[in-house]
Amino acid sequence: MKVDYKSLPERYEEIKKHLRKETADAVEATLPIWDMYDDADFRPSIDDVITLVNNEIAKIDNAPKQQNKTTEKEPKKETTKKEPKEKKQPKEKAPKAKKEFSGEYVEALCPELAHIKRYCALHGKKVSEARETARRILASLQKAIVEKKIRKTSPYADEVMKMQKNLIKILNAPGSYEINIENVEGLKTLVKSFAVMPNIRLVKAFISIQGKESVKEKAKDLLKKIEASKDDHFNSEIAEIKRSLNNYIDGKTNTPEISAQTLAGLYGLCGIELKCCKSGSAVGSAEFLAAKFKILPLKGKFKKLIGDPSEPFKIMIYGKGGNGKSSLSLQFAQHLAELGKKVLYVAHEEKFGYTLQEKMRRYNIAHRNLFVTDTLPTSFKDYDVIFIDSVTAGKYEPEDLKKLDNSKSYVYVFQCTKDGNFRGSQEFEHDVDTTIEVESFKAKTVKNRFGGNEEINV
Repeated sequence: MKVDYKSLPERYEEIKKHLRKETADAVEATLPIWDMYDDADFRPSIDDVITLVNNEIAKIDNAPKQQNKTTEKEPKKETTKKEPKEKKQPKEKAPKAKKEFSGEYVEALCPELAHIKRYCALHGKKVSEARETARRILASLQKAIVEKKIRKTSPYADEVMKMQKNLIKILNAPGSYEINIENVEGLKTLVKSFAVMPNIRLVKAFISIQGKESVKEKAKDLLKKIEASKDDHFNSEIAEIKRSLNNYIDGKTNTPEISAQTLAGLYGLCGIELKCCKSGSAVGSAEFLAAKFKILPLKGKFKKLIGDPSEPFKIMIYGKGGNGKSSLSLQFAQHLAELGKKVLYVAHEEKFGYTLQEKMRRYNIAHRNLFVTDTLPTSFKDYDVIFIDSVTAGKYEPEDLKKLDNSKSYVYVFQCTKDGNFRGSQEFEHDVDTTIEVESFKAKTVKNRFGGNEEINV
């Protein structure tokens, strides 16, 4: 059983049971870049994984069956207790004078150097101990590449590609040998040539104690460090922090407090993204202002029509038959697939028929992230966005849609009455973020929480 780069993503589940966990992890880690095989920067990493998979399957196919052998355990030898040796008192060493930093201060390490720093920490460790850490670094690295936070035009592109290749090898390495990273000292020197600004570190220390009680000793220590700091960056923010610490130490406030907007600015300054706003739990106003919600970066006409939707979203599209509502829905599904979303299009109305196929050909609707079915599945775990075309044909009630997995995004398509209103309860519209009306192959938003308001052609 052999595989190539074109068939592996599709046949992965079929061959997964034949692979060691480490090889399966390597495949999982490289799946986000399979579409980039034609890029010379990514091809070697994918080829390495393919070779490892084929070699491993070949070993499994050719391995002779071995009989279980039992060996008698040798009796344990009696050991005599040794008297404990007296511990020598360590000699007191004079503290070393700190060397002045001669590199460049930055607000934050760039993604390339941040990953290289984590990668260098693997040097000298046993493969068996470092494999899970290597897997996490590789997944984070490849996510940054796919999201274009790390580009092939980066000045550290060569180091990044070598690191990616070596991380894959570590994941698939047999035994428990010691990891030896080539030019590790050079990489460490590169990372050490940049350092986060001292005042940024002080801001992070303040964020860690703000709003907390019984942290006066930490507050006093932080205030001393701020007063001793020679960094003159972000003076206005540091002044606000000093005022907050003094008020707390003097007993004027119960915790180190600062305005919600200022705190939100401090989070942004430090590059801290809060994703802790969970339904049903209370969150401080400052934390809420600083939280980063996932925005879907729509482009072109869908950006004009819808705006900047946060995920998960619910969108309703309605119109009379033959006016373009399904055509708009298919184009939107294609756009979301191109943005990296796994999309399921449930064609209740046209089903698996010629009219749906002809429409997809006309608008060139085809992508590896877009899937079509004629019935609603029981699980949406493999998808990010589900289109239901149409809710009317599927005979769903508002309660039926509310029972669907609320962690996913949905686009509901509705048929229209003769007077132009969508068929069904008004509760459908209350439960969605955006309502789009399609008439004569033109689409406009009737209700929208995401900012878009331009009429577009289907």
